[in-house]
Amino acid sequence: MKESLNHGNMEFVELLRSEYQQKQVSTTDTDSENQSGIRISKSYLEQLGYPGEVSPQTPKAAVLTCSDARVSVLDLFQQQPNQIFEVQLAGNVASTECLGSISYAVEHLPSIEGVVVLGHTGCDVVTTAVDQYLNPRPDTTPADNTIRSLINSITPSVEISASALSSNPDLLQGRFLRESLDRTRLIDTSIFVNTAAMAWKIQEFVKRLSRQVPVCYGIYDLASCRILHVDLEHRDGSLLFGLGNAPGVIDLSDVAKCLSLYLKKMNTFDAARFASNGLNQKTEKVWESLSGRKEPAVATHKSRTGRENTSKLHQ
Repeated sequence: MKESLNHGNMEFVELLRSEYQQKQVSTTDTDSENQSGIRISKSYLEQLGYPGEVSPQTPKAAVLTCSDARVSVLDLFQQQPNQIFEVQLAGNVASTECLGSISYAVEHLPSIEGVVVLGHTGCDVVTTAVDQYLNPRPDTTPADNTIRSLINSITPSVEISASALSSNPDLLQGRFLRESLDRTRLIDTSIFVNTAAMAWKIQEFVKRLSRQVPVCYGIYDLASCRILHVDLEHRDGSLLFGLGNAPGVIDLSDVAKCLSLYLKKMNTFDAARFASNGLNQKTEKVWESLSGRKEPAVATHKSRTGRENTSKLHQ
């Protein structure tokens, strides 16, 4: 591992050196044809400075995201180094330390235009919190004890999701409520609610700072590589592409209810199949139907063919 990372850093330094040499050639060569023949990639030099220089921080956004290795913020937003002030913690939990980092970014980096909370499908920490909710057990290992603070931060979102997924939460309490829940749906819903809840928490925190910026949230879908958020304008179980505004605390239950409706609607779709096939005409129509709040004709066709339902938001 160490050897691989060291080698990667050496290659990165060599890349910077090569770009710097190409830049010098392009500015000193008077032959226009030679200049046009030199291909300069998106230069790290513009973001990180020339060798021996240290550029100031100029990120446009502060992003709180999960530590999951599959979520590469710069890549999925197609941003360059020095454009994202990234804060990572498992479960994208807005801990005291994370809030401190965000506070620093907002108040000391004038280039910051907003804060983003980015969750993702298939989040292992949210899954652990859901399993703890469904089957409570005491800490038995040092690892259990250290992860407890993360679970405690996520548990309120799990409880909101459980209430929304229950057919009659007033009559189902405690063990009976837990036994009535679908684990997969509870995980999917909790991921959205947890991310929205952390965005709300940061939004309330930013309001108390000397400088205020907007706060957004989104869920990175590992299957389709798209970012999604709940449509809280129509509240009819639709998901929209891109980042959404941080909700108010009273809206968190509606986030859970919308996800519950969405998952019911997804029963008529093979979500994993069309998400993994990339963007073609057929899959675009399904995405448009889901986002546009229209019942797609493909639902009837699917019921006739009897394909197995695989309505999971994550793989």
